[in-house]
Amino acid sequence: MATAEATIPVLLNDRLEDLVLSPALPISWPEVPFTPPSDGKYLEVRFLPNFVARDYVGTADPHRHVGLYQVSVVHPRGAGIIKAVEVAGLVAAHFPADLALDSADPEFRLVVTSKPSVAAPLTEEKSLRVPVTIPWRAII
Repeated sequence: MATAEATIPVLLNDRLEDLVLSPALPISWPEVPFTPPSDGKYLEVRFLPNFVARDYVGTADPHRHVGLYQVSVVHPRGAGIIKAVEVAGLVAAHFPADLALDSADPEFRLVVTSKPSVAAPLTEEKSLRVPVTIPWRAII
């Protein structure tokens, strides 16, 4: 059986892979070699676990794993922000508040705890990034 630390990003990544965009965008996964496409459009994933807690010390209560899953929409500079922000909105809509992602372990459930946040576009030398931050909680 996989650990919670490995199961959480797998569930989130699997959900992202189910997102249908037209045209489809390649995904840059953490620590996986990636060459940006020639059109400069892709998604970039960051997995940000935060903390593990339980409500009462000394009990058998399940532990809460909490963190963020960030998907940045990357587009080339010079074409405005609207198309990148539109894709960011589609990513956010794909991870609605209260979305439950279940693993093969019936005791394990991951939930998106609130509506994802679409941040202001970040301008870099050659690209524009629009981060989408998805808050999650897993109970184990």
